[in-house]
Amino acid sequence: MNFVILDLEWNGTYSRRLKGFINEIIEFGAVKVDENLNILDTFEALVRPQVGKKISGKIRTLTSITNEELAGGLQYMQVISRFKKWADQSILMTWGTSDILALIENCRYFCGNERVPFLQQYVNLQAYCEMMLHYDKTKQMGLSTSAQLLEINEDGFDHHRALGDSLLSLRCFQKLYTPESLTPFIQPVDDEFYRRIQFKTVVICDLSNPLIKRSDMIFNCDLCGRRAHRLSEWQLKNKSYRAEFICRNCQHKFYGRVQFKLKYEGLLVKKYILPFREKPKEETVKTVEAVAVKKIKDETKDLKTED
Repeated sequence: MNFVILDLEWNGTYSRRLKGFINEIIEFGAVKVDENLNILDTFEALVRPQVGKKISGKIRTLTSITNEELAGGLQYMQVISRFKKWADQSILMTWGTSDILALIENCRYFCGNERVPFLQQYVNLQAYCEMMLHYDKTKQMGLSTSAQLLEINEDGFDHHRALGDSLLSLRCFQKLYTPESLTPFIQPVDDEFYRRIQFKTVVICDLSNPLIKRSDMIFNCDLCGRRAHRLSEWQLKNKSYRAEFICRNCQHKFYGRVQFKLKYEGLLVKKYILPFREKPKEETVKTVEAVAVKKIKDETKDLKTED
């Protein structure tokens, strides 16, 4: 069983045919290893752009790839064909799913089929490393962050180049790999895989949505565990709802915050309890003063109008 760790560089460009933007792949870089993670071979290829004839200044600065270099690259279909032969039956890995989504997007555009020809089994290496390092589940771990946590010296890797990043990904993988822990992360690439990976998570900001249950809006006191009573209307802020609650059993006040995310698996409800803070007296005084000043200004304005 061999593994191939793939990394891509792409250039965001406008397509007249799509009447929208596409992440056009401009470089492939990959490393192939055996079941003991010994390096067997590497793959590196520049892709000649067919949609955007020139790469953006941002990508040129980030990757150091020039338009002149890309002009001598291969066409996307040629690179795909060579990579498929090189990767053979290996399990494909990428750091996060963005490279896979770019592959699907480019295959759809250039091949007329969103199926990636060399993708048979897949591992999200980012998710695997996050699990092994017990990383914060609410955040995504970047490749450099992983290397730093694993005390890997990054100086010898060519950052923001496809082959360099694939080799750094391998180094992180080598530090954390055990066959038993990896097995649950190996996904078969079938119709279900394509539906799942392309599904876009949506934050629901409408409380009348039929997916939202009445019980989703109930909060229990974080001190005594009794059901709390809502004191205020729900307010939408930063794509989540918040309201003021009080526990009638222990008179504890708090804010309840709830967010609804529609994921491929179904509705994900995230509930948080936030500390309640009374407005400082100074703030109240300033508010009263501001109201008084506005009232005086309005009265003065009315007198001038009458004159």
